[in-house]
Amino acid sequence: MDKEALGRLLLQTAYLEGDFILRSGKRSRYYLDKYLFETDPKVLRGIVHELAMMIRNQLADGAGYQGLAAPELGGVILGAGLSLELGLPLVLVRKESKEYGTGKRIEGLLAPGEIIAVVEDIVTSGGAAISAVEALRDAGAVVEHLYCVVDREEGGREAAEAAGLLLFPLFTSSELGVSTQP
Repeated sequence: MDKEALGRLLLQTAYLEGDFILRSGKRSRYYLDKYLFETDPKVLRGIVHELAMMIRNQLADGAGYQGLAAPELGGVILGAGLSLELGLPLVLVRKESKEYGTGKRIEGLLAPGEIIAVVEDIVTSGGAAISAVEALRDAGAVVEHLYCVVDREEGGREAAEAAGLLLFPLFTSSELGVSTQP
């Protein structure tokens, strides 16, 4: 399946209209339900394939990733698929440290100085992804690249740049033909 067909399938599978409040607190007339596209094997396979090609292109350009990181919960399925596809280790970044067991915020093996690419489902303001990046950097990781399935084009790219990140979306809302405008 080519990227254009994947975009149509993603919309067919996960595009909802209504009145939604996003994680960022913004209201939206549409919602891309990540759980609908991440739990559909055909859509997930296509997304992982396309994101893996984007990441391989960066590796060929010298990015030198030593691992991937995925914020909970939406990025976890994507991260697992990409880890298998690319053969790169994966760490998971919790929203906050757990208060039991090991008390970790980052799950998996991460050595200081490792170059990590972060994978996220949907970027609106970029808040969740940037919080995960800050935790990774605090743990000593080098993080400069953020990959996502959809950039809603609502300030996430600018916030990522302000945090020293380059954002690589598989799709933008514009490319998918959806907009926050009424």
